Amino acid sequence: MNAHACCKAVRLTATVLALCIGMTVLTSCWSASDVQNKSYVKALGIDYEDGEYIVYAQFLDFTSIAKSESGGRREGKPTTWVGQGKGKTINMATDQLYNTSQIYVTWGHISALVFTERALKAKGFEMIEMVNRFPEIRYNTWIYSTQSDLLDILSAEAFFNMTSLMSILHEPTPNYKQNSTLPPIEMFKFIARFNEPDQPSYMPSISLNKQQWRMSKKPAPQLMLNGAYFESFDGSRTFISKKKLEGYQWMQKDTNRAPLIVEKDGIVYANLSIGRPSVDITPTLKDGEVRFHISVKLVGSMYEYNEPIAYQEMIAMAEKVVAKQIESVYLQGVRNGIDLFRLGRTLRLNNPALWKELTDNGNRLFVTPESIEQLTVHIDIPYNGKYKRITD
Repeated sequence: MNAHACCKAVRLTATVLALCIGMTVLTSCWSASDVQNKSYVKALGIDYEDGEYIVYAQFLDFTSIAKSESGGRREGKPTTWVGQGKGKTINMATDQLYNTSQIYVTWGHISALVFTERALKAKGFEMIEMVNRFPEIRYNTWIYSTQSDLLDILSAEAFFNMTSLMSILHEPTPNYKQNSTLPPIEMFKFIARFNEPDQPSYMPSISLNKQQWRMSKKPAPQLMLNGAYFESFDGSRTFISKKKLEGYQWMQKDTNRAPLIVEKDGIVYANLSIGRPSVDITPTLKDGEVRFHISVKLVGSMYEYNEPIAYQEMIAMAEKVVAKQIESVYLQGVRNGIDLFRLGRTLRLNNPALWKELTDNGNRLFVTPESIEQLTVHIDIPYNGKYKRITD
């Protein structure tokens, strides 16, 4: 073999050897670990009692999540584990879970935070900042409060033996699109409102409904939003039930669909489904007092038509109901020192100097029961189901 052929053979051998080594390295992830060898915290509940934080961590069986999310079904119920830890701080409480956790705990997949009423009264909304300091917590985490037992909330089962990720706790958006009464809120939106002096902090309350659903004739408690906590200008937090917040949705731009019953003298004439509000708030100065003119436009559908009534009369009745609900919710807020419809924000954007003067730079509520001078509601019902409108 001549020298040229010998060199060529050596180069070929070296190339093959390098490729083999490269393939060996590329197909090996030395720092990787299997998903089944980790426990994933999906929800964190925080309580406070006797000077200690009590933390509840919800762990889900990761092997069932992919199949459930793709529409598959698994035999038997998906497993949900809830761990509990106590400590003088939230971090000390979560660290206590490591004492008995049998596998590695990862916190980067949390999608829901739940605070008890007791914790909110003791520590306030500032707990959000305490939790958010941990780098693995994401800003798109859903935020809730609760008056219920945290263990019950975090152990609630989803429909059809699906993973608990398919519930209001972890994904409230589908439910809100169908019934837009209480808007859910993510952490980044909560923080934005919390840090602004012209709008109240808002935290929806989650609970269990134990009456509505059965599974094979056995009670099947399901999660629901039953109200919300609002922070007033003096720093206190007030719970307002869902029933007392009827009308709050008509002033929220994200309202997609909410029911409205057209009723008079005990007779239900129609059931409307309305949403897509267009809200215009105009502050005016009158005799040294700020007054507001509010215009609300709504669009909807009529799916139930129970008693004959002229269309314009039905619309007028519906508009009157919406206006009455808005006024009721507004007064509910003023009585508790809360500017529920953020009228002060409108004034701040239009006249910052006057807003600072009237609110002591955001430290005092200035709206009164008389602040809404004019409220106009206009409802348009372009869709009447599969049947044409009989009366005009």
